[in-house]
Amino acid sequence: MKKLKLPNFLIVGAAKSGTSSLHNYLNQHPNIFMPTFNSDGIKVKEPRFLISKLVKDRLHSGTWTFEEYQKLFTDCIDYQAVGESTVLYLYYYEEAIKNIKKYLGQNVKIIIMLRNPIDRAYSAYNFVVRRGIKEKLSFEEALKQEKDRLYNNYNMTPMVMYKEMGLYYKMVESYMKNFQDVHIIFYDEFKKNTSVEISKVFAFLNVSVLSNIDSSKRYNVGGQTWRFQWARAVFLKKSIFKRYIPRIVKNTIIKNLLPFLIRKSNSINKKTKEYLIDFFRDDINKLSKLLKKDLQHWLEI
Repeated sequence: MKKLKLPNFLIVGAAKSGTSSLHNYLNQHPNIFMPTFNSDGIKVKEPRFLISKLVKDRLHSGTWTFEEYQKLFTDCIDYQAVGESTVLYLYYYEEAIKNIKKYLGQNVKIIIMLRNPIDRAYSAYNFVVRRGIKEKLSFEEALKQEKDRLYNNYNMTPMVMYKEMGLYYKMVESYMKNFQDVHIIFYDEFKKNTSVEISKVFAFLNVSVLSNIDSSKRYNVGGQTWRFQWARAVFLKKSIFKRYIPRIVKNTIIKNLLPFLIRKSNSINKKTKEYLIDFFRDDINKLSKLLKKDLQHWLEI
């Protein structure tokens, strides 16, 4: 009987940095397995198991037991590279690193995608507004209240830590200290030369470098918000529409109406951007030295 495989690589973050697209592109490779659905047919791109103790009461979906986690990989016996992607593994790096070693071992390969933390913060805010109903503050007010916000509201998603999630230096340093193989991808380079960056990942994972990966579609695209608050309430809250309309009808309605109910997000306020540049400056400079990578363009207005 063949031994059950578990991940030998992880995409650990950062959130809103292209991880969903990378996950789907890697899944096209015949020697790479990444779970998309669990044994019950429920979508589960982000298992979150390795930080389950910290997030299971805050997030509506996840894989919370080791038995459930193992089941995600029952079909991957013959795959060379087995992985999963959970973006909060970067933010909760201490808990994640401890459990990676406990459940998966010391030799797991780590992939980290990094985006300008100012752009990442604003993208995360728009994502939370568009996908949820709990973010009722403006971006500026959310930044002011961030420090105690997560801990004062136990039902709030960790994604509201817009600033703190972009303080990459300690997160990246810890992964580099604890694991021998850490591959860093920068969002701008991934977006500009997607096929080149995918090929680098294939080489990192020691699988054949393929040129026929379809990277034309982008996944989990941000930069959009609701045109009308009533639409947000109808489509996101437990309204009559959400509770009583059959799923196939509901999905058809959403598909046809959504383009008219969603608009492009406004650009970040200049003063807010200046504030965030000052906030992140020291961390960016430390990260730049750690990675031997010039990141000064992240500090430009």
